[in-house]
Order: sequence, then structure tokens, then C-alpha cells
Amino acid sequence: MESILELKNISKSFRNTKALSDVHLQLYPGEIHALLGENGAGKSTLMNIIFGSYKPDCGDIVYRGEHTSIDSPMDAKRKGIVMVHQELQLVPDMTVSENIFLANELLMPVTKLVDYKKMEAESDELLKRVRADFSSKEKVKHLSIAQQQMVEIAKALRIDSKVMILDEPTSSLTDKEIDRLFIIMKQLRAEGKALLFVSHRMEEIFQVADRITILRDGKFIDSMPAEGVGREELIFKLTGRKIQSVFNTGSLKGEKKVALSVNNLKDANGKLVGDGISFDLYKGEILGFSGLVGSGRTEIARLIFGADKIKSGEILMNGKQIQIRSIKDSMKQGIALIPENRKLEGFVGISRNMNNVSMSSYERLQKHGILLDKNILENARIFMKKLLVKPDDPMKATQNLSGGNQQKVVIAKWLCTSPQILIMDEPTRGIDIGAKEEIYHLMKALTEQGVSIIMISSELPEILMMSNRVLVMCEGRVSKILDREDATEEIILNYSMGGS
Repeated sequence: MESILELKNISKSFRNTKALSDVHLQLYPGEIHALLGENGAGKSTLMNIIFGSYKPDCGDIVYRGEHTSIDSPMDAKRKGIVMVHQELQLVPDMTVSENIFLANELLMPVTKLVDYKKMEAESDELLKRVRADFSSKEKVKHLSIAQQQMVEIAKALRIDSKVMILDEPTSSLTDKEIDRLFIIMKQLRAEGKALLFVSHRMEEIFQVADRITILRDGKFIDSMPAEGVGREELIFKLTGRKIQSVFNTGSLKGEKKVALSVNNLKDANGKLVGDGISFDLYKGEILGFSGLVGSGRTEIARLIFGADKIKSGEILMNGKQIQIRSIKDSMKQGIALIPENRKLEGFVGISRNMNNVSMSSYERLQKHGILLDKNILENARIFMKKLLVKPDDPMKATQNLSGGNQQKVVIAKWLCTSPQILIMDEPTRGIDIGAKEEIYHLMKALTEQGVSIIMISSELPEILMMSNRVLVMCEGRVSKILDREDATEEIILNYSMGGS
């Protein structure tokens, strides 16, 4: 079969940084092709070249049998190449149909006014193809992330795309929503479309991909059928090294000392119901928080950290009741939070690494009430080196780092404060296998130093691998607390959906 899109010897540099060097990629009609690589491997650059956002410095693009250039995203769309971005490109205050026809509105032949009825009718037909359960008249801001992705795919179907790029489409979805997305992807594959799929979740690759292409450090490593590829082989090709997973030995052994005790905690917004939330966190423990999206996991984290107002209940540290009315209060008690959305809540995008790493420690870094840049810089260098941030340049803007290295900067910011309680909300979301492994090793090392960790994660393999105990949430309540030896994916899912 002839490929629909082939990239040969593609290279791209940004100033002194070589992002891609002699990269190859072949896409065939009717296949789901996984593009894998660690953060900074060149995946985004390659996708942006296919979509026309960047022009390669050298190399050839062959599309539908002809040598071509893709001059812009508009040119890509005209050719039948579309991209569903990780950060969705929709206008929230417009309806679904207005978004689908944005810049290509249908006009009435005589009056030349926008024909909203016709646009809505055509949009509803497209939504049926992606199995959407909402109307084209809905405003986008009222849709879930999964529903907004359906709108993006419907937009792609409207222009009869031949190639569809899906950049981390599952990163913000629940397991149920992911299953639904995969059904849509397989349907598009059956229609003869070529899908380029980017994901950091290994199990998804084996579940849905037909072929795999691997990039490392901007270079082409290998391309192969997905069937028959082993996990260890794939990890070795992705990282260039064998990775030893940090499997927990199970429940805590020996004497258990309660580091944090939460009793009947309720929030002012009414998300936590019944008698409120109660649990103990032991010294040196990783307590995994599991549950469906919206079950109340993040709400608990924000209350303990002082980011949201506590309505009732009490929090004790080392047996003594503490008052947390603000983030400043929690920081004084030695509590830190790695937030779920690092870009919005974890760091200041335009600021340099030195400021983002040190901002929670400015008071400690002052000498005689004066905060010197050299102290901020030295502090950042120490913690960036400790967490293996790449590149380890304190002067670089954090927003220009890969996702994994941005996350390391956020973790470094809170390690500077020497926390005793560390809450990590989705600590490895959207980061590559190598960076995940480094964060796992760090968590393990922190618990050995006596730090207690609450880890919120939507990935059950991660919960089972890292937790000493698992607290399962369901609809604003604690459904069950399980010792590691008693926890399986099936049991956790049962409790997360209200089972007994």
C-alpha cells in the first residue's frame, strides 16, 4: 500500500537548538500511528511541521504521492491535514456549530446573511458521526473536555480530512471517555483516514495503535508494527536505557506514626457531602487518592493546602490541631501542594526558572530583610540540579521547558520549603516515561526521609505501584480505604463507582 504522507530527512533548528535531525515518518490510509518520545524528543516540532505551523530547514514532504510544501495551518487544512491540539482551539462563548464553521460560515444565497439553521443541521450530522450526545446549539463553554474534543474532531470531518493529528487527546479524560474516544478513532480508521496519535500512556499505545514511530533527542530511532512489541523493548528505545520500576513493597511496616489527621472536613462549596472527609496519613507513607473525575479528590487537597475555605471539620498535625485559613498558614505548618494544572497554578509562565523555583522561599532567602538575586539564583541552581531539570538553566523561561521539566520546576519550588506533608495532584500527567520514573524515585526518597505524601492520580497502575494505602473517593465521600495488599484495579473501580 502506498503511504498517504511521508516525511524524509526532516531537520529543524531554533537558534542554537537542533529540534529535529534527519527524521523519517510514513503514514498509511486506514491506520492509527503512535508517535512516541520523551518530552523534548521533537514530537511537537514534527507535528507542527506536518500541520504547517513550522517550515523544516531541510528534508522532503510527500503527500498523496507528490512532493509538496505545507506553508501554513490553512494550507494544511486545504490539503486535508488537520490537528486536534492538546490545548483545544475553540471559542467558549460561541455555539458548537459556530465553532465548526468558524471562518467558513454558510451564507444564504440572496441576503448573504449567515445561514445558522443550515450550519446547525450539518453540524448535527457531523456530531452523530462522532457519537456526540449534545446539540450543535450548545455553547462550547458548557461542554466537558471530552465533548469539546468531539467538536474538534467534527470540525476535522467537515473538511474531509485525510490525515488527523491527535496531540495527547486522552490527557484530561476519564477512563470511560478514553474508551469512547478510541471507538471514534477506530471508526475513523475504518473510513480510511490516517491518524497520528501522541500519548505518554503505554497501555493506550498497545490498546489502539497499529504502528509506532519513536523519536529520541530529535532523532528517528525506529518504526515498527505495534503488535508483538514488548514494554521493556519500547522503554529502552524511548529512553536509551533500561528503567527499573519503583514498585512499592506494600503497606507500611513497623510502628505507624500519624503525621496528618483529617476529621469530618467539609468545604464551603458543598462538594464534600455527608459527615465530611476523615482519614489519617502516616509518617513516611504514600497515600494514594483514587476516584472518578469530580469525586472530590482535588477539593480535599485544596482545603488541606488552604487554597479553598474550610466550612467545618478539623486538621491535626502530629496530634495537634492546626488552623488553616490560607496558603500561608499551610506553608508555615510544612504542607505543600503540587497542583493538578501546573501551567495555570504551578508556575508563572513568563518568569524564569530561578524565580519559579525560589518564589515560595523568598522569606527564607532574605539576608537582613534584603532579597538578593544571587541568593535566588543559587537556590534555583541547587534544586534544579537535585531534580535533574533539563536544561538546567536558571535564566530560561519555565514555559519554554518540556512538560516533564516544568513539573520538576514546580516540585523544586515546594521542596525548597522542606515540607513534611506533600500533596501531589496528578504528578505525572502529560509527562514522558523517563521523567515519570525520576519523579517516582524522588517520591520514594522523600518518604524514606520521613515526608508523608498524598498522591492523587487517575492512573490506576500508578496508584497500585506507588501507594502504601489507597483512599477511594465516590461522589464527595470516602468510599473505602484499602491496604495495598487488598487493592486491585477491579476493587478500586468498584468502590469508585459506589460499590460495596
